[in-house]
Amino acid sequence: MAEAIASGKSGKVVIRNIGLLLSGDIDNPILDADTIVVNDGLIVAVGKAKDCDIEHAQTVIDAHQTCVAPGLIDSHVHPVFGDWTPRQNQIGWIDSTMHGGVTTMISAGEVHLPGRPKDIVGLKALAITAQRV
Repeated sequence: MAEAIASGKSGKVVIRNIGLLLSGDIDNPILDADTIVVNDGLIVAVGKAKDCDIEHAQTVIDAHQTCVAPGLIDSHVHPVFGDWTPRQNQIGWIDSTMHGGVTTMISAGEVHLPGRPKDIVGLKALAITAQRV
């Protein structure tokens, strides 16, 4: 498994025993399925276990009849330095957002630091720092 993590390859992953599978499609919100098969990070099958190739999975996850839903995208976030937001004096907000179902965050960066520079050299340094973090 260590090689799979190092290479970015998950192999075959089966999520089984799903109680309710939501599609994210408003026209067809609930899927008639209890199994998801993923290969190297890509969903390759969604359906009933009897109809899916679940043999030889590297990882099997039992959903215990819980609901599985697509992740949410927050298209407007402002991370400053990782999970620390000095302007709002907030730590752990990315982790909290993830626990609320957000799996993707999109940011153009953040330069709203307390005491941010006004001179051209300082502004350039801050822009580079924001881009890197």
